[in-house]
Amino acid sequence: MSFAESIFFPIPVDPLLAACIIAKPRKIVFLTFFTILASVFGGIFGWILGLSVGVGINNLVDFLPGVSGNDLKQVRNGFANWGLMLTFIGAFTPLPYKLIAISAGASGVPLIIFVLGSIFGRGIRFLIVAFLSYYLGEKAINFIKNNLALTTLVLGVIILILWLLII
Repeated sequence: MSFAESIFFPIPVDPLLAACIIAKPRKIVFLTFFTILASVFGGIFGWILGLSVGVGINNLVDFLPGVSGNDLKQVRNGFANWGLMLTFIGAFTPLPYKLIAISAGASGVPLIIFVLGSIFGRGIRFLIVAFLSYYLGEKAINFIKNNLALTTLVLGVIILILWLLII
């Protein structure tokens, strides 16, 4: 499911990971690692999809209402300048990671940059879910379900601020 969620599946995998860890706490390392790995591989598939349709997107933009060639150029410039950071943000926050993956491929973000951002973003996100689930149990599922967007947004902003202070 983590693989599919990274490409097209609309439901976040976080509550499922939490439920699996609560059901099998001894498998926390395997479940977390497998979820991260499957998600990153799904993202790579999305990146390849974006790379392969990137040329066609230029032609499609002319037919989409509310989207212009200038919008596409701004996205490409953003990924050219901030590819690693945008990938990390998309992988960590509730932003649709699938859109980040496809956009990164279509924008020409180098695969290694995309993979690094994905590993760190998805890794930190799923590790937080895993540890909350392991230590808080059923309360963690309810907390994650009810506060996923807010929690990841706050943590994402903190990490972004720290990142910018380091650079």
